[in-house]
Amino acid sequence: MNEGVLATLQQYVASGGKPAAAIELLSENYRGYAQMTSLVCGWLAATEEGDGVGGGGKSKRASIGRGGSAIPSASAAASPSAHVANSGAAKREGGVGDHGDDHTPQGGATTKPRTPFSRDGDGGDRANQGSAGNLPSLAKEAAANATAHALNDWRTRVRHDEMHFLEQLIKKKFDTRRVDAVKGRPQWLQRLLNSDRCRAVLFALAEAHPNCLLITIAIQHAWQHGHADEVRALGPAAASYFSIFHELLAYHFRSLIDAGDDEEKRALAADAIKTACCQSLATYLFAQMMLADLAGGGDAGVGGGGSSNSQVRALAVRISQELETTAAAAHGLSTVRKIAPLLCASDADAAATEAAGELLLAAAETRERQEFGGAGGGLPQGILRKFHDMYLGDADAAGATKPSKAPLRHPDLLRSLFDDAFRWAGSGGVVRPESRDACVDLLVLATTVGDDEATTTKAALTETLSTCERAARGQQPNVAALGELVQIPAVAAGVLSWVRSGLGSPDHYRDPVRAKASSAAYLSLAETVAKRSPRFRAEVLDVVTVALKAMGKAQSEELHLAVMDVAVEVVACGVVLPALEVATKSWASLVDPSHLRYFVGEVLEFTAPPFSGDFAGSVLRLLRAAGTRRGMLPSIDAFVSELVGQRMK
Repeated sequence: MNEGVLATLQQYVASGGKPAAAIELLSENYRGYAQMTSLVCGWLAATEEGDGVGGGGKSKRASIGRGGSAIPSASAAASPSAHVANSGAAKREGGVGDHGDDHTPQGGATTKPRTPFSRDGDGGDRANQGSAGNLPSLAKEAAANATAHALNDWRTRVRHDEMHFLEQLIKKKFDTRRVDAVKGRPQWLQRLLNSDRCRAVLFALAEAHPNCLLITIAIQHAWQHGHADEVRALGPAAASYFSIFHELLAYHFRSLIDAGDDEEKRALAADAIKTACCQSLATYLFAQMMLADLAGGGDAGVGGGGSSNSQVRALAVRISQELETTAAAAHGLSTVRKIAPLLCASDADAAATEAAGELLLAAAETRERQEFGGAGGGLPQGILRKFHDMYLGDADAAGATKPSKAPLRHPDLLRSLFDDAFRWAGSGGVVRPESRDACVDLLVLATTVGDDEATTTKAALTETLSTCERAARGQQPNVAALGELVQIPAVAAGVLSWVRSGLGSPDHYRDPVRAKASSAAYLSLAETVAKRSPRFRAEVLDVVTVALKAMGKAQSEELHLAVMDVAVEVVACGVVLPALEVATKSWASLVDPSHLRYFVGEVLEFTAPPFSGDFAGSVLRLLRAAGTRRGMLPSIDAFVSELVGQRMK
């Protein structure tokens, strides 16, 4: 059944062998499963659909013709050059299945491609000697195109070789117990670990069989012998092997530190840490312990001494907080909150973290009730008073050490304190003065350093609360005075919390007359923050989205356009692409299309060509979402004409 069997039989008979003995040898002694597998794979390669030819350029009917001599070798079927040459390639020495290269398991014998102008298989030399001067260049171009096409076709086809079917069989029948039952070190283990293709098969099983000893050995071998990139490519699966997990995590930490001010590289390293460390609570705890060591001035196992750089310590705190958010989404908020005290540096910090966790869980329940139309309310007064006394109570009377500011400076806790202190009274629940004062005291402690700064910030927060209360009654704020106050970050955050609670509550719009006056004051507050506090401009966009969602399409056009004017001001301050993306994804379903066109037209009024590709793409997507057509707005028509002119240049 092999392609050269007739020639072999003729040679056997010519050497004095008996034909009957040859038939007996072929029929009864052919028990080699490896050879039979190679033979079948050769047939599959010869009859594989997609080329219209049977591997070596002959038709399928001819390839299985009389005597089987027309069947090409498997190496010819697997080689892209065989398809280009339209002829059967010579079989590699060593036969089918002699894999010298993992990337070309069937051997991939290379043949010199013939040009379309060659009739005698000499590679086109005769055509190159022709009188037509353009024939050589055409021949080379045609051969190059054919080669590129064949290479692309060969790479995209499934290689039905022995290794391919063996890989599928291993993945289907892999049994961890039987593999781990092998005692000692098998002779084939080293060759298996040294093969790129074999390692890839084992790595593909890593996620489904995290406790397999053979896979663990393969991952460790790859890590120790210069194949760390393969292990890192495993992603979450590598986190199951703690023997290399800490080294992998140290590598990600080094990448994070080396990124410096490059936000893109820093984001990639942070994503790698969060992906690797949130697969289980054990890996999450270990990563948080390393980050705590790094934030405290240690080296976290990355080498090179302690992290004396304050930026590195601040970055470690930031990544720790982001990691906690990711773990909460994966394992549940309550579970992560219960783990948090275990990571604290002192008993006082652990007690403060536990109380902060109770406050955050209560705040989450409040937000959930508000989403379903229930009463909001504030933070639990008893837990808030307990937390306040931990930091600002009489430590000598209590006989306890005060906690550090680390638990107090958790972003989620700060957000909850701002939301409770700067809360519109009509947004649900009763605003208790004692609770508001406690929140303000904690916010001042968390956001300041030194007594002078604390005194200034507390006075600014108190004055801002009065301004917000007057705005709720429809009184316009003193923009000049407010502009000075919102340069303090705590004041800007408080203003936006109040505006969000007011404009984001459907109850605010039940009285149209009162809502019109107070909304104008609120929008003036938000616009002042956008102009004078750059770091909160993205938060202003969030306030706009919340307001549009709460007011719905039933409110007056004047109110919608006033909200859009605040968004235009944010764009004018430099937040261009994020604002356009939010408008396309969020605002398009909340407002009338004409209001979106108004927003685009206002933005285009203060932009000038040439337009970047990102800006043009964002604007065009927004115009499509707004159902824009030619002639609706002159600024939009001018923008489209300019884009056409840029494309023609």
